[in-house]
Amino acid sequence: MGVNRLVSQYELESYTLKGSREINEDALIVNKSGLVFGVVDGATSVTPYKDVNGNTGGAIASNLLAKHMEEMNDSSSLVEAVLQANRELRQLMVQSGIDISDKTKLWSAAFAIVRVNQTKLEYVQAADSMVFVKYIDGTIRALSHDQVSSFDTLTIKKSLVARDLGLSSDEQFSYCLPTIRDNRKKANTLGGYSVLNGEEAFADFLEYGAINISNVERIYLVTDGLFYPKTINDSHTDFMKMINMIDQEGILNYINTLTSLEELDPNAEVYPRLKKSDDKTGIMIDLRKAGC
Repeated sequence: MGVNRLVSQYELESYTLKGSREINEDALIVNKSGLVFGVVDGATSVTPYKDVNGNTGGAIASNLLAKHMEEMNDSSSLVEAVLQANRELRQLMVQSGIDISDKTKLWSAAFAIVRVNQTKLEYVQAADSMVFVKYIDGTIRALSHDQVSSFDTLTIKKSLVARDLGLSSDEQFSYCLPTIRDNRKKANTLGGYSVLNGEEAFADFLEYGAINISNVERIYLVTDGLFYPKTINDSHTDFMKMINMIDQEGILNYINTLTSLEELDPNAEVYPRLKKSDDKTGIMIDLRKAGC
């Protein structure tokens, strides 16, 4: 089977939805000519920033990376394309007057990106965006690790304490701010997590690899906004439930299900979280018709 057959016969579903904040900091990557697909989740800097068009640093970072990957060709290296985007992000921050020595001021983005060819699935990943594959026997395989979960948990626990103290929303944010700052300082460090943020150290923490696509049925790419929400008693995200629901409902209907859960829990009492509704972005690639 050649690449052209794969291009003509795979099926793809993708969707992105803005959360409860002003703009969608997520971005989709659908490069059909290069068979490059991905999701990107921009992260707002602790020190707020907006450009003249109203874009936050997180949105700028996610769209910059998405543009790079949309334009890459078959011969380009996934890793090099991501690192080039990281270098350009650094230059853009310098030009915009950002103090790049302060990690809390950096524009950043998590991502999960794949490229499919006739025998291989290549991937690059950072932070908490995730890549999964499903085999024809039903086995689910994670190609990535949520590197941010433990740090988000610390912040959520702090926010629950603040809520129990009866603090207002603004007071809760101030109460959690030291923890948020500490978490950002762990970017691209041992004991921390990888994230595209313009730092040279990002190259040392970027995760990447390749698997063969023999018997791979589906590929899933998701930002953390698509994770099925955890209750206060849940220690881990139920990724199997997320994937099963995407298979049953499709990405758009699954997103609608998550949104309904959030609407029923506006104060994050059942599902503790840092915002009412996160941006939600996902891609599902079905290879069953490609003969893989």
